[in-house]
Amino acid sequence: MLNVYTYSENVGRDKRFVFINKSINYCINLTYKFEEKVMEKKIKKPTFLAAISIMIIVVAILMASLLWLNIDIRIALLFSIIVASAYGMYLGYKWDDIQKMMMDGVYSMLIATFILLLIGAVIATWIASGTIPYIIYIGLKIINPKFFLICACLACSFMSIACGSSWSSAGTVGIAFMGIGAGLGINPAFTAGAVVSGSYFGDKMSPFSDTTNLASAMSGVSLFSHMGSMLWTTVPAYIIAIIMYGVLGFTTVAKGTVDESTVDLYLDNLAANFNLSPICLLPIVVLLVVVIKKAPAIPGLVVSALLGAVMAMILQGTSFVDISNIMYNGFTIDSGVADIDRLLNRGGLSSMLWTVALYFFACVLGNILDVTGVLRTVLEKVAGITKRASTLVTATLASSFIMQALTGSLESSMLINSKLFAPAYDDLGIDRKVLSRSLEDTGTMCAALIPWNSNGMYMASTLGVATLSYLPYCFLGWLTPVVALILAWTGIGIFYKDGKKPAKVAKAQ
Repeated sequence: MLNVYTYSENVGRDKRFVFINKSINYCINLTYKFEEKVMEKKIKKPTFLAAISIMIIVVAILMASLLWLNIDIRIALLFSIIVASAYGMYLGYKWDDIQKMMMDGVYSMLIATFILLLIGAVIATWIASGTIPYIIYIGLKIINPKFFLICACLACSFMSIACGSSWSSAGTVGIAFMGIGAGLGINPAFTAGAVVSGSYFGDKMSPFSDTTNLASAMSGVSLFSHMGSMLWTTVPAYIIAIIMYGVLGFTTVAKGTVDESTVDLYLDNLAANFNLSPICLLPIVVLLVVVIKKAPAIPGLVVSALLGAVMAMILQGTSFVDISNIMYNGFTIDSGVADIDRLLNRGGLSSMLWTVALYFFACVLGNILDVTGVLRTVLEKVAGITKRASTLVTATLASSFIMQALTGSLESSMLINSKLFAPAYDDLGIDRKVLSRSLEDTGTMCAALIPWNSNGMYMASTLGVATLSYLPYCFLGWLTPVVALILAWTGIGIFYKDGKKPAKVAKAQ
């Protein structure tokens, strides 16, 4: 844990990483709650059978509610919280203890929730200012439909690398490409898949990303060593994804199938309802400058939202009262074209409240499962039986995915998995940059593929496409774990300390 503390102190000196520093310290404090409670005679440690049974029950409730019973996922999470709480009390925890776990879970989400609400305001003001409509307008004019999916993925990748946030990229450039795709007659699920793939590639490979910095910090490796290791899995998966988007574009968007009249209708309608010019791109330029200047995320988003509001008043003639209401309630327009209205009527702080509720329940559930030792008991067992590099990496990938699905918290997932699996990597002589890479290969890349996860719900609500609908076309999300598994079982990209495999590892294998 010394490496984590040291890194935490270092990044704490850089204001850009204030949130990361706080997240690390908060997660570190949470790790000791279970150990402290177990030391008390009244608290029982979960057995492996009981712990895995609880995890199966929770997953079953979530899957059944989502896929078969058509129950709102937040209610399913509430039922899961009841199950986890009941088991915690069976172990000997008092209700006050359970309630404290809930409060700690809520506390862990506060900064992320504030960022989420601000993104809602940014989306609304960027539409009202003409920024997003202008991108849609230009895109409809210059983008060849056959290359559209590639363009969407590349554009969102660039935006995410620049700002270090998949949410910001999808909520701005991603929405614009959803509009362009609709005008070109492209399946929204295709577009959403390309947007999510690009957004998370940029997020993962950006030195400004909180998840990238957290993964390296929790594993005790340098940031750029971690990023270099990720190239082995992420770049091949990204190249394959780009090729697949090209094939999808050429096979599904045949020559001459684009309805030119629909495109013209979109162009005329946008030009009639917005004052469109290159100056509308100013919020994007300013946001990139803010990022380059290493400003913290929250002030950067506030500046971006306020600039959009000012430009809406100057360029589009929106009153101060109207733009204030738009920041909360979202942008609305009655253009006479239903497709345009459906694309642009979105955003605002209020639009994110249902996602905040989901995040609330997910973090509460995750913290209860963590502090009561349910997750740790299962992971300790798994980590203890992994004696080969291939099985160890596979277990890390699976564990990161499961933890992300059950807790909805990347911070908790990365901390727990790094702490439990790090000794196994050290025993086998494997460089910890393989561990840090594996934490992100499923923890980060698969986050938006889980319907009840905050990432999945955010993308679904922002892009207007259900998680399970865009999942098959989010190629990078599921290709990255596949590439990681192939490398693990072939031994390619498995780095060892001092550059060579220890003799004991060769014997174990």
